[in-house]
Amino acid sequence: MLNRIFLLAAAGVLLALGIVGAVRALRPSVQTGPVLVEQAQQERISMEAVETTPEPTLEPTSYQNTVTLLVDRQPVMTISSEFAAKQMLWAYLSSRAVAPEGERFLSAKFDCELILAQADPYAKPLEAGEALAMLEGNPALVPVRVTTLKIERNETSPEITQTSEGALPKGARILTQLGASAVSETSVETIYRAGVVVFSGTPTTNTLREARATILRVGSYTKKNTSGTPDRLEGPKGKSKGDLKLAYPMRGQVTSYFGYVAGKMNYGLNMTNDAGTAVTAPGEGIVVYCGERGAYGFVVDIDHGNGFVSRLTHLSDVQVEMNQRVFLGDALGVLATDEDGGKPPFHYELIIDGIPYNPLYYID
Repeated sequence: MLNRIFLLAAAGVLLALGIVGAVRALRPSVQTGPVLVEQAQQERISMEAVETTPEPTLEPTSYQNTVTLLVDRQPVMTISSEFAAKQMLWAYLSSRAVAPEGERFLSAKFDCELILAQADPYAKPLEAGEALAMLEGNPALVPVRVTTLKIERNETSPEITQTSEGALPKGARILTQLGASAVSETSVETIYRAGVVVFSGTPTTNTLREARATILRVGSYTKKNTSGTPDRLEGPKGKSKGDLKLAYPMRGQVTSYFGYVAGKMNYGLNMTNDAGTAVTAPGEGIVVYCGERGAYGFVVDIDHGNGFVSRLTHLSDVQVEMNQRVFLGDALGVLATDEDGGKPPFHYELIIDGIPYNPLYYID
């Protein structure tokens, strides 16, 4: 029994010693010598591999009351407001409403469908000036139809007609009609679209002025002795006066007749009387001149019609005026005082188609 107890006790002691040895074997060994500290190496980080944190996204800018211009249903531009768009379109149409040089402007209008629609509020609009510059730089964006008259002016040189006149002294030349060239215009209606010709009509010619010939009268009247006095019926007779009644415009003494007087041509009938003697209309007609005319003094011209004109000179106290109708025997004025104090002269000319003729052929 004791042996058994002893053996069991010895086995327990051995077991306990084995457990203690095993536990000590598992514990880390502790060095009691000096402690060595190793310096840790700095970790290197590649910046390229580092991803940055993105910034927060900003809220997009929005625009209020903007409009988009649609041309033939296609968007062309965004403008700040409807009012600005309309102003810009009017300014653009006005700038295109012109005709090329040599043409006459008739009309202008937009040749497309224009619509102003509400725009995307996040689309940045153009200012009116920017939009106008954009259209002017590219007229095809908003085409304008302009109608003009293409005009060509044509002018011809006037003709010259020369006639020989026996009532004028040889060598005398009178222009009884100043010529004028014929002037006409040929016009063609032309239509432009965005500055390009798209239609040209049939030419139409209008006469602005008829041609008028220059009429030159060249004198052929001659006389061997020009130093004497002319006869009562000197010179040729002109055309018939028809129903025209003519009378002496003043009572007085005839001092010289029509023709050469002392080497100079006298184109009318010279008379004299006291200053203040009444001067009357030699026939019915219209006063076509009434005023001073150089050495003639105060002059009254009466147009009797059919190319007959009476010219009465050296008048005063004139009682008629321009465009007044007078009748045979109506008072025109009185004979003016002579500046030299002598008998005052009175001169009467009868002009037929611009040429002076002897009045005595026609006075009844």
